[in-house]
Amino acid sequence: MAIPKISKFLVLVALLTGSIGTEAMLLALSSPVQAQEAPPQKPPIGVIGQDDRVTPSYSWMKRNKRKAVGQLEIQKADGKFYSCTFTVVGTNLGLTNTHCLLDDEGNGPLQVKAYAISHGSRYYKAANVDVIWTGLDFSPRTVGDYRRDWAIVRFNRSLGKSTGWFGQTNWSTDINQAGLTAVGKKVNLIGYSGDWPTAEKAQPGDIRGQTPGAHFNCNFLSVEIGLIIHDCDGTPGSSGTGIHTRNRKLQGLQVATVFDPKTKITAFSVAVPIDRFMPALVALRKTKGAGSTIVPRI
Repeated sequence: MAIPKISKFLVLVALLTGSIGTEAMLLALSSPVQAQEAPPQKPPIGVIGQDDRVTPSYSWMKRNKRKAVGQLEIQKADGKFYSCTFTVVGTNLGLTNTHCLLDDEGNGPLQVKAYAISHGSRYYKAANVDVIWTGLDFSPRTVGDYRRDWAIVRFNRSLGKSTGWFGQTNWSTDINQAGLTAVGKKVNLIGYSGDWPTAEKAQPGDIRGQTPGAHFNCNFLSVEIGLIIHDCDGTPGSSGTGIHTRNRKLQGLQVATVFDPKTKITAFSVAVPIDRFMPALVALRKTKGAGSTIVPRI
């Protein structure tokens, strides 16, 4: 899929230096649960050009070892409920974004529930989140913060024994090389966009915002200012999606969309490279998610 002819690097530099209003251009893709039934914009922010999303069926998710993909229901410190996507990455560990969990002041959530293969009115397995580790101390405030907008959660049960979990492709210990091994790869995004399924794509039993939307064979295009530029479609609610290869190897973590504030048309989306969160995940896998684990922030 082609993206509009726009200088991705210059847009991100402008955002980083404040010469373009950050809030008007960069949209973190968490979604308030109560806002999910609102009519979507046309085209919805997060869709690049044609909407290439499809609904993977519940049976397809189980049969094709995507049971590790699910939805988080988060009650933040303000008492409001939000939703994000997560991926099981260990026996009792899940991957998502910092901005899904912390507010601007760094206050943690009141409660978080995880539903593996949430699909309309049903789900495969559920668990509560009892410990979180984040790449930031607060929800991102600048574009530069988004490079560390990752979080790892611990489930109160061994969810991974039922769902399995995603592995990862090669990653670099040299942070200056972060994301470069992923450039040029064909990848898949399966997330819980708040506008999905659209009225045209809805099937009996689907519930908007609680049904997975998948963009298969989208592209990791480049790395700019430490973020992976990609053309996968995903609207608010798809934050925290583990973008992966066809053999379920993580390549990056969906985080935000850059759009033109005048036309409200998406220019491109960005992902956190796996190089940023893998050191923390390795440490937590070794301790099996012990609450006292101190994780590196890269």
